[in-house]
Amino acid sequence: MPFDFRRFDIYRKVPKDLTQPTYTGAIISICCCLFILFLFLSELTGFITTEVVNELYVDDPDKDSGGKIDVSLNISLPNLHCELVGLDIQDEMGRHEVGHIDNSMKIPLNNGVGCRFEGQFSINKEVGQQPEGRFHMFP
Repeated sequence: MPFDFRRFDIYRKVPKDLTQPTYTGAIISICCCLFILFLFLSELTGFITTEVVNELYVDDPDKDSGGKIDVSLNISLPNLHCELVGLDIQDEMGRHEVGHIDNSMKIPLNNGVGCRFEGQFSINKEVGQQPEGRFHMFP
């Protein structure tokens, strides 16, 4: 008995016993099923895939701060030696401080292999925008 391709026609308008399947109907049915499978797999892949976004926004709840925002920083760097860690501060109001060391501390981790950096400083609040500080760690 030869293979009958027409049995894949799943879009018949009337009951099976009153109609004959067609090659065109079978081709359309297979294409629709493949398209549905493609859509399902692409949506499943998009749902499972995670996206990591690193952003830091700083807001000042105190309106009487004189245009400054206090920032406390505590970062663990498990594979970077402490002598390579430094902090540069730059804001949109023109302040640019290279090698910031006031109120900062470097604590060795894992027998000197890693480092924890702690620091406190103030940045200028941007006028008319959401406050945002940019912190760059340079070795």
